[in-house]
Amino acid sequence: MICISILFKIYSGKAMNLRQEQNENRLLSHLESRAISSHGLQKALGFSQPTVSRLINSLGRRVLKLGHGRATLYALARDIRGYGYEFPVYQVTENGDVVPMGNLLTLQGSEYWWAPVEGRGELFDHLPWFIQDMRPDGFMGRAFAHRVSEHLRLPGRLQYWNDDHVLIALSSSGEDLMGNIIVGNESLGRYLEMARQPFETINVNERLTEYPRFVKSALEGNPAGSSAAGEQPKFAALVEENSELRHVLVKFSPMVTTPGGRRWADLLICEHIALNLIQGRGIDSANSRVLEAGGRYLLEVTRFDRQGRSGRLPMLSLFTIDSEFFGRLDDWISAASRFENNGMLSREDADNLRWLSVFGSLIANNDQHFGNISLITTDEKKRFSLAPAYDMLPMLYRPQEDEVPARTFEPKFGTVSQALALLPDAINWAVRFWDTAAGDHRITEDFREICRGNSKVVKSLMGGPQLLLPKTPAP
Repeated sequence: MICISILFKIYSGKAMNLRQEQNENRLLSHLESRAISSHGLQKALGFSQPTVSRLINSLGRRVLKLGHGRATLYALARDIRGYGYEFPVYQVTENGDVVPMGNLLTLQGSEYWWAPVEGRGELFDHLPWFIQDMRPDGFMGRAFAHRVSEHLRLPGRLQYWNDDHVLIALSSSGEDLMGNIIVGNESLGRYLEMARQPFETINVNERLTEYPRFVKSALEGNPAGSSAAGEQPKFAALVEENSELRHVLVKFSPMVTTPGGRRWADLLICEHIALNLIQGRGIDSANSRVLEAGGRYLLEVTRFDRQGRSGRLPMLSLFTIDSEFFGRLDDWISAASRFENNGMLSREDADNLRWLSVFGSLIANNDQHFGNISLITTDEKKRFSLAPAYDMLPMLYRPQEDEVPARTFEPKFGTVSQALALLPDAINWAVRFWDTAAGDHRITEDFREICRGNSKVVKSLMGGPQLLLPKTPAP
């Protein structure tokens, strides 16, 4: 009888262990697809809350506990190709110091858990929007991908990058990207080392000889500086002027001996004119200068996400923020109203964004995509301010394969009442734009003639009735 009792205990113990293992595997299989709450696991497994708690405790560190209280979620970590699953995120301050922002955890089921230093954690089914905005893009983004792909074992072409590739690149070589966010300890270390090293600065009086060297490097696939978005060829530089440092982005035209190069030169000059006029209107815009060097025209734009030697300022694209909170990506005028109505932009900033859209239409800027407007984060969550305007130029006339086909200028703008109310003022400034460009002898005679004609087109819009809205006090 004693032997039978011992055998029964052994068998019962093995059976219990087997059931425990089976239940643990069932729980793990559910967590492989997504993060789930305790209640969700109870429902999926048919177990009580105490049983689920015992299973989770028995699995120890294999299961991640996310959040607190009734909002707690359970998930499985997902290692990113040997880089781990936890990525600390930092912000660089205006004076170049670094402060922790939070931790990003990569989870099974292609989910991400964002645990900020302050506030509640949040689950994403994609890279969080403020990190998504750091994804390399455009001319400099492609060069960045080409530069880091080999040693990080990533695809050489940017269009083949997925979120894992982006996160690996940001956390390993993301020390000098747009904005003020740094992902990962390796990139943080690279930033701190870079900040302590002597910077390659260009004296303001040496730009005409130094910039052509930077152009050559950029065209060879090695543009200097951070990965700024946009298809226009460009490079970054640090200029010393009157004992002060200015971080700049410099766009450059092709050689002006070609039709396309000459037209791009005209457009860069027009962008400079437009940015100056926007400032004259009382709306912040990037400070710019036009230079001619090495057979090209260059537009030097002072960056508004950099300050002094190492200081940085927050900046996020309208594309990323609208995609995350609304998913509309329709037009600037509608976006301005959405953001204002939801308390995400002040009335003044919303009006300025609407004005930029109307003014842009009147100067033939048909490239009003959401990547050409940036917002600045504030201390309040989901509250932003409008960043200085940039990339405002008559893109209707951009070359096509080095050809400059004739274009018909037909201004179009939204019918939203707030936009129509801004039309008379925007018309006046657009006329000034076309007249200023028509009188600028750096611009070719052919394009100056186009400017003269467009000034007449815009002036013709001055007549007729206007929409008069009642003035209401700002909240």
